[in-house]
Amino acid sequence: MRFWHPALFAFLFLFNVGDLLAKRADNEAATDAFFDGPILRWRVVLPEESINRLRTHPREYVEGQVEVDGRLYSGVGVRIKGSAGSKRPIDDRPALTVDFNRYNKGQRVFGMAKIHLNNSVQDPAYLNESIASRTYRAAGIPATRASHALVELNSRDLGLYVVKEAYDEHYLKRHFPEDIGRHGNLYDGGFVSDITRNLEKDAGNGPTNHLDLVQLRNASALPTLERRAALEKVLDVDRFLSFTAIQMTLDDWDGYVRNRNNYRVYFRPDGRATFLPSGMDQLLRNPNAPIRDRFTGRVAASLLQTSRQRLELRDRILTLSSNVLSESWLLQQVDEIQARIDVALAHLPEDQRERIINRAERIPSRIQQRLAFVRRELAQWPDPLPPREPGTRQPLGTANWSIYTQTGKADTDLALPFDGRETIHFSALEPKTRATVRATLVLPAGRYRFHGLARTEAVEALTDDLGIGAGLRQTGVTGTSHLEGTSDWSPLTHDFDHPEDGSIEFIVELKAHRGEAWFDRASLTLESL
Repeated sequence: MRFWHPALFAFLFLFNVGDLLAKRADNEAATDAFFDGPILRWRVVLPEESINRLRTHPREYVEGQVEVDGRLYSGVGVRIKGSAGSKRPIDDRPALTVDFNRYNKGQRVFGMAKIHLNNSVQDPAYLNESIASRTYRAAGIPATRASHALVELNSRDLGLYVVKEAYDEHYLKRHFPEDIGRHGNLYDGGFVSDITRNLEKDAGNGPTNHLDLVQLRNASALPTLERRAALEKVLDVDRFLSFTAIQMTLDDWDGYVRNRNNYRVYFRPDGRATFLPSGMDQLLRNPNAPIRDRFTGRVAASLLQTSRQRLELRDRILTLSSNVLSESWLLQQVDEIQARIDVALAHLPEDQRERIINRAERIPSRIQQRLAFVRRELAQWPDPLPPREPGTRQPLGTANWSIYTQTGKADTDLALPFDGRETIHFSALEPKTRATVRATLVLPAGRYRFHGLARTEAVEALTDDLGIGAGLRQTGVTGTSHLEGTSDWSPLTHDFDHPEDGSIEFIVELKAHRGEAWFDRASLTLESL
């Protein structure tokens, strides 16, 4: 029997690791060189049977060849990509996903296994993907990179395309190298689909039961005052604020924040989610689009529900406006990207070249208009009301109370002397009486307790969705304590969360078929919790 010396094992292990690291470094260098280099011509060659297959099954991969920069790659998988606005049939100008690893394992193009060739039909200037990618990456969000290509399909000249890096295992190894070999999942957000669904996994070796998604959706559904702490355990909040700031500033209306679309979400081994942009071709559509509301994505809406929480977004936009969202920085990116495109435009027919140039010339002014509006919005963005110290009590007895009888008939008095007290008095004069008195106050966001003392005489209580008998509450919310029958002076309380700075209507009420209720006006107070 032959015995191997431990030193030889160590040598072979280090040799293999060193070889892998060198290969990875070569791949990364090749990828960098491609995205920083000149625009190349890509020739996609598909046999007739593959073309026929894509006519009927556009989402399925077929086998073909691709020639890039004079080098021919065989055993390449090709399928049609795109959704509602960008999907085109194979006989038109299709957007394509090209997988060099599909039928030829280990094959790479410029260090990448998979790339996307986008037809840019929703961005006639061919600039948005590159502008957005550069902006996200400069802000610390590792978006996939974008470049351009001149594309042919079976000798049919398709013209200028946008080349996109794919979100896959290669992407994860490149941008999250510290996570290699550890558990994590990369999910595709799908078409207008939120984290409330079990999204399709693109890469990773994390849990297969969608537990990571479940934990994120559960945290986003917690009550307002519990939610932020829970989200910080399952979400990279700092990156998400930058992600949101960029989408709102650049009016990326078809992204996750405003449309639950065009995104990936990567759960790192620590369980926290990083949201990543995808499909960034629709920027700057409306220069006057709002920046402080219309959050459709569940995570954005839950994280930014209150004005105090949205203040963090305001501050992040202000911070990024000094660098990657500044006019000078964005216009510089446009100039650099356009200079690369200009070289390729010489290879296009004159009418196509003129259309692209005319569209591209509008981008700087749209950036300037958009940023001018954002600056105005930031200047007018109000600071939140100062919070109240816990335990602070505000008297409500002297508030401007108004009488309402919703159903039935009641005798209501706002200042009836009774038992040595000034009281709000109700007497139900017929069945199904709902009588209230109401007062409105403007309050900062927080948690509160509405206090009062009340007594009742022969109250035959009426019950509905918002309360029963004699009680306290706020508009639209069920009361949390009540009195009925005959009772001496007793405390009533109503606890509630006020998630947003603003007005709130307080209610003192009697819901009864008969009977009387008295509320001590001096006892009506509001306590900050």
